[in-house]
Amino acid sequence: MSLSKDSVTSGSLNFFNLILNRKKLIYFVSVTALLVAITPISSFAQTEKAEKEVAETTYTWLDTVTSGSEEVVDEVVALYAEDGLLWGTVSEQVRDTPAEIRDYFEYFAKLPELSVSSYKGCVRMYDENLAINSGYYTFTYNKDGQIQEIPARYSFTYHKDDNNQWEIIEHHSSALPEAPETLETVGAKQDTCENGLLVER
Repeated sequence: MSLSKDSVTSGSLNFFNLILNRKKLIYFVSVTALLVAITPISSFAQTEKAEKEVAETTYTWLDTVTSGSEEVVDEVVALYAEDGLLWGTVSEQVRDTPAEIRDYFEYFAKLPELSVSSYKGCVRMYDENLAINSGYYTFTYNKDGQIQEIPARYSFTYHKDDNNQWEIIEHHSSALPEAPETLETVGAKQDTCENGLLVER
């Protein structure tokens, strides 16, 4: 039995097509595997970068509110979104306009020798543009020659603005209450930060 020239040519083409398709398949599988391997690393790196940015934004707030500069009120208010909300440490009212937030810091940021003696919190990302930093800090200030302390708990909720900068959209801060003796102490650890970035000063 003899093979025609056309059948030989057709068989050769089929063979080369098979080889080519296998190469394409191997290339596709290799690229897919590489992307799967890289994506978690890339995502982790982006999250870590964002956590550090949020931590730095909080440090900026701490440094600004205690700076004692002539422009301290303007500088602090600028860290809040236009529609930001504030539950101030020493205020009984929620403040949800720039004017009301300004009014609060006209008092708080101008306390004599205001400083932060301790700060510890946890930054957690909820998506690429939303983060929360919660924890506790202690403010000190001078009242009639005596150093006063205000231990407080806080939560900053941050969102990226149109300029890709983190801004405060909600800030809750309240003095730590004295727990009643009959309230059972839970075993929650205050110095850990699961699934987030531990920050302190």
